[in-house]
Parts: sequence; structure tokens; C-alpha cells
Amino acid sequence: MASSIGMLIDHSISFAIQNFAQLINSTEFLAYSPEILQQILSADELNIDCEVDVFQALMRWYEHDKESRRKDLSQLITALKLGQFDAAFIIKYIKPLFNGDQVATEALSLLSESTDTNNQLIPDYLKARNERKCRLLILNDVKKLKPILRYNMSLNKWQKCFEFRFIDYSYAVFYHNNCLLFIGGRSRGTQRNDTIKCLDLHTFQWRKMSAMSQRRDDLCAVMLRGKIYAFGGHDGDEPFDTAEMYDTATNQWQLLPAMTHHRYGAGATVYDGKIYIFGGLSIDCRPLSAVECYDPLTNTWISCCDMHGARGWPGVAVLDGLIYIIGGYNEGYLATAECFDPQLNTWREIAPLNVARFGIYATVVDNRIRALGGHDVYTVEEYDRENDKWVEKTPLPVYGILSCVEVPNHIVNKLQSCYDVKNNN
Repeated sequence: MASSIGMLIDHSISFAIQNFAQLINSTEFLAYSPEILQQILSADELNIDCEVDVFQALMRWYEHDKESRRKDLSQLITALKLGQFDAAFIIKYIKPLFNGDQVATEALSLLSESTDTNNQLIPDYLKARNERKCRLLILNDVKKLKPILRYNMSLNKWQKCFEFRFIDYSYAVFYHNNCLLFIGGRSRGTQRNDTIKCLDLHTFQWRKMSAMSQRRDDLCAVMLRGKIYAFGGHDGDEPFDTAEMYDTATNQWQLLPAMTHHRYGAGATVYDGKIYIFGGLSIDCRPLSAVECYDPLTNTWISCCDMHGARGWPGVAVLDGLIYIIGGYNEGYLATAECFDPQLNTWREIAPLNVARFGIYATVVDNRIRALGGHDVYTVEEYDRENDKWVEKTPLPVYGILSCVEVPNHIVNKLQSCYDVKNNN
């Protein structure tokens, strides 16, 4: 009997660890004993993207019955990965808690002495959980204050986790080695950029990297095997057919063979080790339906079957061997969408969006295509493949064209804890 109860408890803990993001807003979570909660919060494999969410869940559990749970709080705090928080967050939120001063003081002391949070001599609460990749959305328009959004698994919505001042827009952005790399785009109205501007996410300091061969506004770009590939764009006068590759290891650009078409505002994605370029606008602002594919291994281009509709600034996402092209611009905002089979080199139309827009960020969430934002809209829609229709989801907290980067979760923890301190969340 005791063995069966033990197995049930172990199963319950394992289930809670795997489904933590969904459980923390439930009444079941509030009923956990301190001992069970300690085991759950201590798990390296806890299924959550941001340590701030774990802290907020613990506070919700504590507030549910302060009097009886006060004595357990200091021990439960040590189950948090305090090393993932900014020091100001620990001072503001951990130190004032009942018996939290000693834990906070020790954590701050160790953090100031060592940046190696995988050292075996460091307490568990300063070490990182198993690292995972998280998506961040960055506003890419004329607003000088750029919010960064993260997906909150427990609330099933996007929320602000940071913001920074940056006058550039229409850039491509990538994450590399704890930095955001902003490539091309424009600043101060008509000034086009040829440089990489690097924002260090640990120090929040800027520096410039190697320049491209041309100033590229409205370029499209992808990252593949540690290299950044930039295609087309314009300098304010004419669109380009040129392409170049940036090696992050050497900080050097290398010219590539030109595309078949001059284009800017195109969509791009990587599939099966190759880079596909879709649509865009060409000379005289003419929308293109043309598609071409670059193979980095052979350094050659091939033309693919044209899209059904010409479009600039489409959303692009890959799911189950198909490339989805969503919305865009062609003498007005587009709601149309279609998908491309790279193996068969064929297209088929799918249901149109509910809200026409261009500059969409398209991605895959829970094995479903989502179209997020776009020019002057908050809208999020999810594609139901079984019924060939788009369903509106929780809107974004900001409107506009968004770019996306994938970062390790320790970066998300750093940004969110800094943002919460600054904004008194």
C-alpha cells in the first residue's frame, strides 16, 4: 500500500514538472504541500521558459495561506534558480521576504565572485536549469523605444520582457553569443545602413561590427550554420539583386552570386539546408511572385515555381515539409496565403487570413502556424489545417512589424528580471 502511494506521488510530481506552465494557475497548484512543491521547483527539467514565472508561482502559492506557509518560504526560495535573476531583482523581491535576507545576501555574494554558474561548488539555487531555446519578438518599426516580447507559457500569451532605445528600423536581427545583431535597415529618416550594430545583452552596451558591401534597407536575411546571409534590399534609390554572407567567427562579409531578380521586402527561410527567397518588390515598386533557392554548399541559385500571387513583405513559416507564405502587400494589404512543397516544386492556396496585413511574423506554436502582428495591427491568428481556416488568438500587447530571435532561456531570465525591477511589476 505504501509503495503504491509512493508511486502515485512520484507520478504526480513528474506530471507537475512536465506540465508546470499549465498547472501554476490552477487550484491544484495552491494545494501542494511544501515538501511536494520543493521537489517540483528544484527539478532541472521543470517545463518553464522563464525563472521569473517560477518565482511568481511560488508567491501565489505563499499568498494563498501566508500564516501556515511562512515558515517554509525561505527553504522554498532556495529551490529557485536565483543565479538566473538580475542582482537588482534579488534585492527588490527576494531579500524582503520572510527569512529571505540570508539567502539573498549569499546569492548576491556568490554572483559577484563568479560568473560560472555550472561550477560544482556553487549551490544548486545559483545554477541554471537545463537550457532551452526561447523566442523573443522585437518591434521593427519607427518607434524609438523598442519593446521585446516573450511567450509566457503559463498565460498562453506574449508579454513585454524588456525594452530599449534604438532609432533604426527595417533591419534584420539575429542572436549570437549573448548579443543581438542588427543588420542594415535605416535610421534618421532616409539614412540607410550597411553596418552590424551589436547589443550585448549582459552589459547592454552597443558596438559596431563589420560593414556590408552595400547599404541595405528592407533586406531579407537568414542564419544558417553560424553564418548570416543577407539578400537584396535597397539604398533608397534602387533595389539590389546582390547577396553576401557574414561569418560570425571572423567578423567578415563575403559576396555571393547575385539573385535572378532585384528585390526588397522579400520573405526568406531555410529548408533542408537551402535558403528560399519569396516575392518582394522590384524595380518601380513592382511586386514579385518569383521564388528562388540558394544552395550554400554549391554556391548556386535555382529558380522555383512562382507563387500564385505576387507579394512583398510576406510572413514565412515552415511546418511538416511545407513552406507557408502568408499575407503581404500588393497595391494594398493582403489576406491571401499559400503553401509551397519544395520537394514537388508546387503551390496550393489555403484559406485567407481574417485580417489583411503585411510585415507578419509567422511561426509554429504547438505544431500550428501562427501569424503575429504586421503593419499597424495587434492581431494573432492560428491556422487550423484540418478545417482550412484561421482562428484569432490573444492579441499582442504592442502593434507593428516584428522580428524574431531565438535565445537561451538564461537570456530571457535576465531580461525579464531587469524589466520587472524597472517597471515595478
